[in-house]
Order: sequence, then C-alpha cells, then structure tokens
Amino acid sequence: MTRATTVRAVLAAAVLLVSVFITLTMSPRLGLDLQGGTRMVLQAEDSATVEANRETTDRTLEVLRQRIDSLGVAEPVLTRSGEDRIIVELPDVQDPRQAAAVIGRTAQLSFHAVQGATPPAPNPSPSPSPSPDPAG
Repeated sequence: MTRATTVRAVLAAAVLLVSVFITLTMSPRLGLDLQGGTRMVLQAEDSATVEANRETTDRTLEVLRQRIDSLGVAEPVLTRSGEDRIIVELPDVQDPRQAAAVIGRTAQLSFHAVQGATPPAPNPSPSPSPSPDPAG
C-alpha cells in the first residue's frame, strides 16, 4: 500500500470510531410526540378595540414567550400559523391546565405604598439670571 492509501484508511477508521462513540454515548433528541408534553393552538379574535391581524398576533407571540419563560420549560416552540393563530408546544409539561393558566392570565399592574420612605424634595424654581447690560 502506498502512503496516501494508508492515510486515507486511518482517517476513515478514525471517522468511523468517532461516529460509533457519538452514537453510543449521546441520547437522541425526542420530539413532542415521543417525549410527552403539551401542544396548544391559540386563535386571536377581533374585539371592540383591537383587530386580530399579523401585527397584533406578533405582539401576542412575544408576550407568550415571556410568560412561557416563567414556566422554566426547556426549548418551548412558539410559531405563528397564518394571520391569527399561534401554535405553542411545551415539552415535559404534563399538566395542560397549568400551562393554559400561566399563558392565559391577564397582566396586572399594581402600586404599593412604601412605608418609611420620605417624599423627594421639590426642585427649587430657577431664579432669573441677570441679563448682560447692553450699555456696559
């Protein structure tokens, strides 16, 4: 055998050994159907003040991403389907009611009084600065 043939044979054997090692040591990435999880299809509807279109669906998709991040789900899949549908796939979430409750909750803003805090002092009004004397 020539030297080039020997090098090719060694490289082929190395690639084969690395492939076998990876196959035996790494687990396959299972899809939602084999791994288990929750899949939901949400559809937007027009309201009295907002029309369900591509822009509002995209904004809703971003809000849903933030809410799903609070669930701590590894690798959630959120995709827009058409103008007004959002497909949500949550691997390893076995309770679809909990997922729907977190995703569907209404955002609320609340204000709380802080005890022991002093209000900021008002800014003094600026006094008029003397203007330069044009005669001077």
